[in-house]
Amino acid sequence: MSPTHYRLSTRLARHLRSTGSQLSEHTLALQVLASPGLPKGAWANDLLRELLDGRFERREDGIGLWEWKYTFPARGEAVVVLDVETTGLSPEHNEIIELAMVRLENGERTVFERLVNPGVPVPPFISRLTGIRNEHVRGAADIYTVLREALPLLEDATLIIQNAGFDLGFLQPRFKRLGYRLDNPVVDTIHWARKALPGLSKRGLDSLAWAFDLGPINGRHRALGDVETTLQVAHEMYYMLTAGRPTSTSQVAAARAS
Repeated sequence: MSPTHYRLSTRLARHLRSTGSQLSEHTLALQVLASPGLPKGAWANDLLRELLDGRFERREDGIGLWEWKYTFPARGEAVVVLDVETTGLSPEHNEIIELAMVRLENGERTVFERLVNPGVPVPPFISRLTGIRNEHVRGAADIYTVLREALPLLEDATLIIQNAGFDLGFLQPRFKRLGYRLDNPVVDTIHWARKALPGLSKRGLDSLAWAFDLGPINGRHRALGDVETTLQVAHEMYYMLTAGRPTSTSQVAAARAS
């Protein structure tokens, strides 16, 4: 499917979420895809069938959503979506200036958001990109204090990260200096996107947000804003990839990595 098809598929899912109940193919196509300015006919129903990906439960009596039947994450499983903002691209020569995480477990949601004093000036181009300036981090805790505070939220959790190699490149050596090995199962949403959205040529966070019709990203290039967007795209892709087969996030991660 094309990126536009992914957007239309998400609009179908969003419409079903708003109604809270399954709809017949004809009704769903009429309410979401048909337009008064287009000729009537079977084209809307034909397009609808092309758009029904793994998120949708197809039954003889109508179309519903698998998320109504099983949760993300699965009961008894914890996931942590995380993001870091840094002074540059090199884990060896640059520092973390912000860390945010959202932990989901058994219907509970815990948010962690901290600015970090990098011990060096924030480069002007990073301030322009993130809005984080020297005066914002001057009184913040150092990274090791922040990581010690974050540790309990990471326990027994599968990590969900957009472009995981970048964030882990900064986090793993710093956790190691604290005597902690960050070896949680990891979902990289870029890798999920290769399977879930093969028609998408670019898989950065902005491209995924566009494909899932999320609109402008609130707080783009701030850690929590990027976490919230990563969570939204991960939610959509989880159901696209599991397609009615309840599976833990860590198992999906292992299957997609193999």
